[in-house]
This record gives sequence, C-alpha cells and structure tokens, in this order.
Amino acid sequence: MHNSVEGLSGTVYIPDTSALIENPDALDRLLTGGNVVVLLHQVIEELGRLQASRSKSDGVRHAARSVMRKMLEYRRDHQIHHGVERLFHHQSDLEAFPHTAEGGILAWEPGGTTIEPYSAESGDNHILASAQRISEAARSNGHPGFEVVVISEDSNLLLKCDALSIAAENLRYGKVSLDSVDEIYRGVVDGEIEEGALQRFLDSGAPGERWLAFDDVNLGQPIEFLWNLGVVLRCGEELILTRANPGLDRVEDLRFAQYWDRKRITYKPRPVLGFTPRDPQQILAMEFLLDPDVQLVVLDGPAGSGKTRMMVAAGLYMLVGQPTTWRVAPQSQPLTPDYGYDHGLLLLRPEHASSQYDLGYLPGDYESKLSPWLEPFFQAVRSLSLSNEHDFIDELRSTDRLTMISTSMLRGLDIERSIVLVDELQNGDRHLAKTLMSRFCATSKVALAGCLDPVQIDNPYVDWRSNALTRIKETYRGFGPQVAQVRLEHNYRGPISTRADEL
Repeated sequence: MHNSVEGLSGTVYIPDTSALIENPDALDRLLTGGNVVVLLHQVIEELGRLQASRSKSDGVRHAARSVMRKMLEYRRDHQIHHGVERLFHHQSDLEAFPHTAEGGILAWEPGGTTIEPYSAESGDNHILASAQRISEAARSNGHPGFEVVVISEDSNLLLKCDALSIAAENLRYGKVSLDSVDEIYRGVVDGEIEEGALQRFLDSGAPGERWLAFDDVNLGQPIEFLWNLGVVLRCGEELILTRANPGLDRVEDLRFAQYWDRKRITYKPRPVLGFTPRDPQQILAMEFLLDPDVQLVVLDGPAGSGKTRMMVAAGLYMLVGQPTTWRVAPQSQPLTPDYGYDHGLLLLRPEHASSQYDLGYLPGDYESKLSPWLEPFFQAVRSLSLSNEHDFIDELRSTDRLTMISTSMLRGLDIERSIVLVDELQNGDRHLAKTLMSRFCATSKVALAGCLDPVQIDNPYVDWRSNALTRIKETYRGFGPQVAQVRLEHNYRGPISTRADEL
C-alpha cells in the first residue's frame, strides 16, 4: 500500500456494477484501512436499472437493492464526497473528506465521454473512461502516492483495463481462497490397508457394522478425517468402501448402498428402484442419500455423472418404497428405516437459462410456468416409472406430496418433513445460498447438486469461487454427522456425451 496522504492508504478502488452485485458487503470491505472508494455515475445508473429488472434473478435484484441501501446510509451521514481529485495533491484538506466508520473515504464521480474507439452505448466503456480519467488525475499529482485499481467481475472490462494500463483485479472478498476448482472439497479419498487390517475389518462385526481404526488406514498424504468423508480402501485387488466417523476415530462400513454377497464373499452395490450405482463415488453418494441421519447431501460432478438420477431415485424410494415385488438382491437385508417425510417431495432449481435468450412469459398456472425449469427431475422420474411399471408422479400428486417451488418464493418459508432436491446450484448466488439454507428444518432431507465446470455456470454474476454450490460446500465442509459431500467423476451418458467434455 502507498502512503501519500496521512490517514489514507494511497489506494483508490473503483468497483464496477458486477463486483458490487457479486457481494454487496464489498463496499464496506473496500473502505477499510484508509482506502478511497469511488462510486461512478454509470454504476449507480446500472444498479438502479437492476433493482427493477424483470429479466434478472431475485438474487441480483436483492443485491442491487442492498448496495443502494448502503449508499443511502452513507449519504445520510454526509460521507459521499465530490471532487476526489483534490485528494491526489499534497495540499489536500482531509477535514473536507470525513472518513467512514470503516476508515476510508467514499467519493462520487460524475459521468463523462467514452474513450475512442470504444462505443458510448456500452456501460462498461463509460466505467472505463471514468477509471482512466481518475487514473490520469492520480498520476499527474506530482508524486506516485496513489494507485487506482478497478474492481470488476467482468472479464471484458478487465482486459480493456489492461490495454489502457489501468490496474484491475477481480473481487477477492467473499470468495473461497483457492487457486483451482480441483481444490474444492471432494468428500472422497483413496486409502490403502494391509492384509492384516483387512482381516480385522472383516472380523469386526456383521456386514454393515464393520469398522477399522484410523491408524490402520494409509491415505498417502496428511488428510483430516472429517465427518462422513468417503474412504475407498484398497488391499491388493480387494476394494472396501467406508465412511469416516471422527467421533470414534474410525472408518465404518456402509449400511444402505451396498450388501454383502455371501456366495461371492464380497460387497455389491444395492439397486434402488432399478438404479444401480456404477462406481465407488456413486455408491457413497447413494449411501448418504438413503441415510436418515444425514440431513444434507451435496453432490457435484460433470454432466452425465448421475447426480439428478440418484437424487430422484433415493427421494422416491424414501417416499414410496419399492412399488413392485421384483427383488434384485434376495440375500440382502431390506432397507427398513421409517423416513417420515410425510410432506413429500419438493423440487427446486435456479432459474438461469443456458443461453442468452430468455424464455419470456410462460403460459399456464404456477406449476406450468415452473415445469420447463424442472424438466430434468421429471425426466428422471419418468425413467424410473418405466423401469418399475409404476407412475410415481401420479402417486405423489394424488397424495399431495409433490411441490415445485421457484427460487423467488423462498423468503419466509419453513421446509419441514420434506425431501428437498435442488439441481444446477452452480447457477445460484450468495443471496440464494443463504436464503435456501436458512429454510430447512431438522425434519427435512436436503440433496443439492451441481457442476463446477465454468462452462456449466450460466449466471454471469458468479464464477466457480463465488457461486452458491461452492459457498455451501466450503461452509459445510466437515460440519458434522448431519452433512455429507461427494464429488462424482464419470460421465455415463455415452461416448458422444463424454467427447463433449473436450469442446
């Protein structure tokens, strides 16, 4: 930090609209430590439009209102100043610029003409012109005391700033401090055990009750055994799936998603409504989905990894059970817990289109308008209905146990005794994450899913560090026995879909 003027850091931040929408608290954060924050006329104009925009999500509108409320509070306290250029000179009178409670100075900058050859029709270009004007004023003050930095989540604006030699960076406050999406909590690790440890595991109890001490597991690197961490144990050709229990310092046998085949003396994945998990990650995901003691399950993985299908299969089984007499694994013990979710199934998905074209006003009643957004859920239900020769949708609707809800209808809602399935959560923002997670009562089961591939993020106001899925994963990482997370790895839709990952 520079120190050109007593009481100031020497850093001038110019946040654009995208940064303030990303995290409304960023304004207070940027004002700490004697920083100067300049509010541009174009930014205030855009925030005003976003508040009333019907094409933007409720989270974006809420963020715009939150930022404007903060600005009005500063205005009421007479802490928004004019003529920020006076601060760039040694003779500046700091008494004319009272500091905010955070220790910084907040100033307003009127709009001006854009820079050639940038079009005046673009709001970003107006922000760019103002930033260059302020930067030039800071450089012409006779000493290198002030550094002007544009804070933006707009990649195009960041690149234009680079072209004009204006310092610019992404908003760092309120995001996870990770360098790569691969560093986000996976929820599954691989471990190795010796033959003696394997035998101790097999001798420790009946299938479903076996366990092994943490000290017998070699993970190959220092990894903390968090609650419900999936641990894939390997001993030669043998593969054992377990889940961590830090309360007892041991890994434990799975109880719901696999069964012990006595003829072949091995574990087999348990089919649920005809859906059979195909890899260790899917088996662990199904284990936590079916476990009544795990209230929150978070799944992430690539397209085609089975997130939606598994959530729907587990949800229908917990509500309806096995509707036919067809038995896939006669030697396995049946799943018999009384789940008690008598309010039924609640479906939810952030309403962000995967293209720049909006659907517009949809005809019909409330459910008709929501159905296109929730079609992936219904597609999975129809597929399971065909496999089981049973109409699950008709049964749920006839007993009033199917609810579709919009993300804009969450405020003030108590979600009790329900199974809640939320898909495509990577398109949610901070507002949705906080609103959604504060709705769930202890009697509900919640399954969240999404993909952190940047290509799959359709919301322009979030990225892999700041979207709702990442925020929830990191916030609830190792939270306790009520939470489990699993990252799926494989795309099972077929070779054409798998090849699409290279596009």
